[in-house]
Amino acid sequence: MKVILPIALMLFAQFSFAVAELEGVCSQVTKVCASYETAEPFTTTQEGRFKLLLQSTDQKEVTFVKADLWMQMGTHGHGSSPLKITPVAPGEFDVTKAFFVMKGTWQIRVTFEQDSKRETLIIPVLIKQ
Repeated sequence: MKVILPIALMLFAQFSFAVAELEGVCSQVTKVCASYETAEPFTTTQEGRFKLLLQSTDQKEVTFVKADLWMQMGTHGHGSSPLKITPVAPGEFDVTKAFFVMKGTWQIRVTFEQDSKRETLIIPVLIKQ
């Protein structure tokens, strides 16, 4: 038991670190993950640019449908202008014209299809300035 606990803690720490770096979410149903990478933090004062990644953990084909920005504020929400999305490679897209117009928690909503099922994953993004 004394040996198992430290090993389990090391594995948990590595798993937690990997998930924190991902900056995305995965579906328990379709086993598809959506994440983003950005060179600079998003702000309310300049255009956001990022790489959107859409990958299947079980190697099944995933078809990108759309992505948008959304901020829920109590009983109403705020969207953003349409994003400019440019495919770069299978499951990889350059996204520009991402305008986070106010501080708070935004969502990058990514819709895709796999095996004739449509699903939307929501990636939370905190805008601080």
